[in-house]
Amino acid sequence: MTQINLFEQDTPLQFERILIYPYPDLRRLWVRIWLPARLEDDAPNVELTVYNPDGTENNGLVLLAQTDTRLNNTLHLKDPVTPDETYRVEATLSVGLSKDAQLVDHQAFDLTLTFRDPEAGEPGYGFSCSA
Repeated sequence: MTQINLFEQDTPLQFERILIYPYPDLRRLWVRIWLPARLEDDAPNVELTVYNPDGTENNGLVLLAQTDTRLNNTLHLKDPVTPDETYRVEATLSVGLSKDAQLVDHQAFDLTLTFRDPEAGEPGYGFSCSA
């Protein structure tokens, strides 16, 4: 009998893909994150922070000990938002639940606060790992 391994132990723990779509009201972001399927004791923590055009922190989300490989969340932006301006997004992946959590990946990219329709095939903001 052939055994199928659903886990990718040889794949490094890192963000595989991050994709963000601003909602039409520009006050919320649809955040999608892909992680590799791994069989390990330590499930990774995901932290995503959005910075205003002036560099101050707008809002963020923290997801602890994630066992899912596909994460979908809505991030609400704090007022005031500035349409058509460039916001900075930083994503951190770590392992451990203490102050000594180990950083395993960090990604940063820009997001222009304009509506993009995923159903119409418009591209979102983010990155895709080509490892």
